[in-house]
Parts: sequence; C-alpha cells; structure tokens
Amino acid sequence: MSVLYDFAQIEALIPHKGGMCLWDSVLAFDEQQIHCRTARHLLPDHPLKENGALSRLHLIEFGAQLVAVHGGLLSLPATANPPKIGYLASVRQVQFDEFAMNALHTPYLSGEAEQLMADDSGKLYQFRIYDDQQQSLCSGRAMIIHPQTETGEAHA
Repeated sequence: MSVLYDFAQIEALIPHKGGMCLWDSVLAFDEQQIHCRTARHLLPDHPLKENGALSRLHLIEFGAQLVAVHGGLLSLPATANPPKIGYLASVRQVQFDEFAMNALHTPYLSGEAEQLMADDSGKLYQFRIYDDQQQSLCSGRAMIIHPQTETGEAHA
C-alpha cells in the first residue's frame, strides 16, 4: 500500500504534536473509514512509555487518535470545513486480543477505524489495532463529543 499522508501532514491535521502524534502514515481513507500505520511506538523517547515500555492500555490512545486523523482528513480543505474540537467521552467493548507485551515491539502497528455514527454533537467509531502479522491487539468503540457553545452550536 502506498502512503497517502505522511507524519508531517498528519501532525498538521490534528492537535497532537511531536511524540504525541502517534501515526506515521495514512494508507487509505474514505468518508466512513481510515487505515493508518506507524513505527513511532518503537521510539525510545516515546512520551507514553513508562520505564521504556508502552502498556496495552496505550493502544486505546492509538485507536482514539485514528478518529482524530479521520476527522482532520474529512475537514480538508480546512477552510471549507474546519475540524470540530472533540473530546474522548467513552471507550466501550475494549478487547485485548492475542496480546503479548512483545507485540508492542513489532516493526509496525496498523490501525483501522470505522465511523458508525456522527452528528453535530459527536461521533462513534469502531477501531482495531493490529501487529505486522495482522494479529489483532486491541479493538473497541470510541465515543467523541463536540462541546457546545453558548448558542448551542458545536465549536469549530
């Protein structure tokens, strides 16, 4: 698969900067889905690492950030539809499949997310993170809410 967007382009789309921008590349996306890949989890100075390692709970952040990247891409060009501020409101049905601590040392992680529902107040996505052997590491659903302004409109 070829790269549609690289790290610098992804970082420009989302509020997460530097080490907290978790995805290296967007491989595919459309109105409903996104597929990304990264090797950034291997960086020795990764800001999510504690004692030199990521925990499996960090995979949820990788999943949630798929949603942010997808939202940024859907807002292009930014002048036409700027992305809305969003907050992770809940994560449900999280499963850590075939997980082993050494899975976080795989050469790359891939992630897929599918938008299940979206309106002005928020969106619901299903996500899955898997290793270079296509073994699922984490899956779940993420609910993102968009805060309302005093006039009742979602922040842009």
